[in-house]
Amino acid sequence: MRWPWSPRRSAHRLLLRRVGEQHAFVLTDGPPGEEPARLLRWGLLPEAKPVPSGDAIALLDPADYQILKVDTPNVPQEELKSAARWQIKEMVDVDVAELTLDVMHVGGDVERPQRHLFVIAARNSAIKTLTNGAAGISDQIGIVDVWETALRNLLAAQARADELSARACAAVHIDERHCLLVVCAGDELFYTRRLEGDPGLLARARGEQGGAGVAELPLGFEYQPGGAFDAGATQESPLVVELQRSIDVWERSWPELPLARLYVATAEHGAEVAALIQRELGQRTVALNPLAAFAPAAPAPEGDATQALGACLPLLGAALRTETRKL
Repeated sequence: MRWPWSPRRSAHRLLLRRVGEQHAFVLTDGPPGEEPARLLRWGLLPEAKPVPSGDAIALLDPADYQILKVDTPNVPQEELKSAARWQIKEMVDVDVAELTLDVMHVGGDVERPQRHLFVIAARNSAIKTLTNGAAGISDQIGIVDVWETALRNLLAAQARADELSARACAAVHIDERHCLLVVCAGDELFYTRRLEGDPGLLARARGEQGGAGVAELPLGFEYQPGGAFDAGATQESPLVVELQRSIDVWERSWPELPLARLYVATAEHGAEVAALIQRELGQRTVALNPLAAFAPAAPAPEGDATQALGACLPLLGAALRTETRKL
C-alpha cells in the first residue's frame, strides 16, 4: 500500500557499470513489455551524478565472476544453489564462502534427458565495490547482472525481429577488452564462451591493413588475382579459429539445432567486422544494432558517442532483462 503523501516510485529502470574511473548508464522507461521500452538517457559520465529511477541494475565486469557448467543435481529447485556450491568447490580458485551464486538451466527449464546448469559465481567483494561505487548515481540497486545474459537478451530480441527465434543463433560481443560468445534458441541461453580477442581482425575490417573490400565478398573462398595477393590477409585470425571451434562444439552437442546466423555486437565498424568474419568463417554473419530493440527516436548519448556506445552496449542488453530473480 502507498500512503497518499508518500513519494511515488519511479517506473524508470536504470542500468549501471563502472568503466575505469567513469560511470556508464542507461535509463529506460521501465522493463520491456508488449511495447518496446523507450531509451530516455544513456552515456558515459566522468563522475557519478544522481539519475532518478525506480529499480536499478548494476552490471558486473567479466573479470569479477565466472560462469561454470555443471550437471544438474538431483535436488528440489529451491536447493539448486546449495548443491551447486558444493559442485563448483574444486572449480574455483577462492573459498566458495567468498562467492555469491546464481544458477540457470542450460537451454531453459525444458525437460531433457541430461540436464546441465550454468552457475554464475561472483566475488562478494566485487559486488560490494560495484554497488557502493554506483551509490552516487542510484540508491535503488536491487539486481546485479552479468554480460552473458545481457548479450543473450540482445540476441533474442534481434532473432525475434529477424523471425529466427525458433532457431539457434549466436552473437559475439567484441571490444578492446572483451570477446564474448553466446548461443541461444527460443530466447534461452544454451552456450557461452569467452574468446581471445584479435586486434588485427578489427584493423583489417577498418581497412588499416591490406586486403580486398570485404563488405562485398560472398561466403566461402573468393579468388583474388595474383597481383592483389596479400600474405598478411591470409593469416588465420585467432578469433575466427576460436569461433570455428565453438561452432564445431555446438554442432556436435546440439545437432538438432544447426546455427542459423551469427551476429556481431561492437561499437564501431560492425558491418565491416561482420563481413570479414563471414568471409573467413563461412558462416552467415551480420552486425547487431543494440538500439534496435528499443522504441525509435533514441536520444543521443551523453559524452563521446563512440565511447558511450562501447561502454553502454552490455547495459542495453541488461535493460531488456525480464527475470525477477536477483543474483
